[in-house]
Amino acid sequence: MTQSSAARLARQVAHAAGTFEHLLLGRTPASVTVVAADGCMFVSLHESFSTFERRLAADEQGADQVRDFHQCLFDRSLDSLVGHVRRSTGVALQGAIAHVDTATGSVLKTFTTAPAVDLFLLGRGLPALGVPVNDHRHATVRQRVEMAGGNGVARR
Repeated sequence: MTQSSAARLARQVAHAAGTFEHLLLGRTPASVTVVAADGCMFVSLHESFSTFERRLAADEQGADQVRDFHQCLFDRSLDSLVGHVRRSTGVALQGAIAHVDTATGSVLKTFTTAPAVDLFLLGRGLPALGVPVNDHRHATVRQRVEMAGGNGVARR
């Protein structure tokens, strides 16, 4: 695949993922990032909370409700998103994970053509000798779909 055809495909995948999010939520992601390297593609959707979600997330109980809502929405719409991207672009997404950050008011959804995706949540404030890893999550599309009825978090 040439560099220009890879870039064109990346734009098509970004457009398909953004269009799906608009259909799902009625708003487009704040940004869509697509990185392709070594035969693998990573797609990240960066979204901001609605004004209502920001207000609701201001206290701990509301933050839990917003987090649960976005995680459930992600789990239950995942098959549809994967199908939409595949029909639109021919790209098969296999790994998927979402992180809802109520402190910043954002949802990060990451997908990959690799069999799984790992998300490392790094600590705030970087120490001189490294970055603390506060959490690690690992998931595949199949795991996410199977867990849609559960708590929606796959961990290693």
